[in-house]
Amino acid sequence: MDRATERAVLTAYREHYAEGTPIPRALAAQVDGLFASCQRRVYAVCRRMSGSEEAALDLAQDTLLTGYRKLHEFRGDSAFGTWLYGIARGLCMNAIRRRREVLSEDGLLETGDDRASVLAGLRREEREELVRQAASTLSPLEQEAVYLRYVEDLPQDRITKLLGITQASGARGVLQKCRRTLARELRARLDALGHGTSFFRASIT
Repeated sequence: MDRATERAVLTAYREHYAEGTPIPRALAAQVDGLFASCQRRVYAVCRRMSGSEEAALDLAQDTLLTGYRKLHEFRGDSAFGTWLYGIARGLCMNAIRRRREVLSEDGLLETGDDRASVLAGLRREEREELVRQAASTLSPLEQEAVYLRYVEDLPQDRITKLLGITQASGARGVLQKCRRTLARELRARLDALGHGTSFFRASIT
């Protein structure tokens, strides 16, 4: 679809939305075509930024859903694809920021510590391996709790239910018990990597 047709489609969509009238089937099909034409690149943006195939699929789906919900706000100042990719990048940055905040909030890496940003930005496979290495001295239950919290980004109440932890403090108590060891090991391993070193890139060069 060329830019002129794209603008016409989006203008027609905004007009129907503003008037509260049903979107004609032909127009809806054109709008769907716009989104379909961007799906692969949206996924590629999410895959590159998240470093995880699983996370990229979720983020790409969130991008398309957000785009549909906000389509009536898009005024065509840029190409439709550029606007949609911007949504994808924003969602990815929020996901990375949340991951970094979890590390800081739990006291594993201090706020402002560049190692927190590095760990959050690693590919999922790399981050998973680092956390697994750092947790290698913990008990099986502690290792599983650490994995769910810092790799899968699950909240502590969800971890408590998944692992069947019956003690009153739940996963919070389990994580508190192993936090000091894990924090020390993560810092040491990130320092040994020179902070920004990628396992995969290093193995190729």
